[in-house]
Amino acid sequence: MNEKLPRRDIHPSPGSQLKIPKEDLEAYKGAFDAFDWNHSGKISYSSLQSAMRRAGQNPTDIEVSDLINNIHDGSGYLEFQIFCKILTDRARDMDLEVGYKECFRVFSKDEEGCIPAEEIKFVLMHLPGKITYKEIDEMIATVDRNEDWKISYSEFRVMLGAIPLVLTDPIKKNKRQEPEKVDLHTFTKNYEEKTETKP
Repeated sequence: MNEKLPRRDIHPSPGSQLKIPKEDLEAYKGAFDAFDWNHSGKISYSSLQSAMRRAGQNPTDIEVSDLINNIHDGSGYLEFQIFCKILTDRARDMDLEVGYKECFRVFSKDEEGCIPAEEIKFVLMHLPGKITYKEIDEMIATVDRNEDWKISYSEFRVMLGAIPLVLTDPIKKNKRQEPEKVDLHTFTKNYEEKTETKP
């Protein structure tokens, strides 16, 4: 029986200020506007997947269905702020996944691509702090669902605190300097002022 995962709050809280890199925000706005055909400031749920792809992401049908279930308010439409929140949350999750994979690659693996439990025990015992063999055994037993004393990637990411899901490889972003981040409300206001002044 599949356990239902807790719902994630997609709606930004009223006082929250979503900070997004300026170039990402411009790409998000361009993608959103391409599907806001009547210039209402909203796009339909049916356009969400296409808009996300235009913004540079490639969600599956199932991921989009989950997103729509989380934001569904009966209107059938979502606003730009929620669209930005969806994209930034997803980008952050993809970045975390890259981090998990990089960490997993550090360990020596067996021919099946798993980390022997003894390898993890050895590393954990030599970390600063007091971790007992019993605590390490309990930690490994918690994530090692098939009890083979080999830690697969999906088990390893759970050890690092991730939700137990098997995800496809995200596209690795090129490392670059930290981009300038812009407040979403300020960007939207400036964008609207620019479009109003155009003849």
